[in-house]
Amino acid sequence: MKKYFVDTNVFMRYLLNDVPEHADRVEKILDKAEKGKIRLVTGPPVFFELAWTLKSFYEMKKNEIYKCLLSIAGIPGLEVTDIDVITESLEVYKEHPVEFSDAYISVLSKKLNTDGVITFNKKHFDKLDVTLYSI
Repeated sequence: MKKYFVDTNVFMRYLLNDVPEHADRVEKILDKAEKGKIRLVTGPPVFFELAWTLKSFYEMKKNEIYKCLLSIAGIPGLEVTDIDVITESLEVYKEHPVEFSDAYISVLSKKLNTDGVITFNKKHFDKLDVTLYSI
């Protein structure tokens, strides 16, 4: 069975339906994946791009972005690399005043059993349950 990586712009068309003919084509691809005719995979960089674009360009509110990202993570037939880190990061993102990428870094740091995060951006990580090593 063929396997394809799904890029950010495909999910953007699907979520926003701003180009209906593209959204229709995406739905057909997702349907094929759900039926097991093809395999689809995506990963963390796509979620970072989605969160940033939905906030910066489309000016979506955080709760709307959270719902969009959660819906992508739950698409039947779509394999999401690091899904456990993604889903936990979504909950951290929802509960704290931080960007999705910072939530992901804090969750991944813990999953990797690090001693903390080295950053110049202390103000973002102060809001999270993560040990900081400021330089």
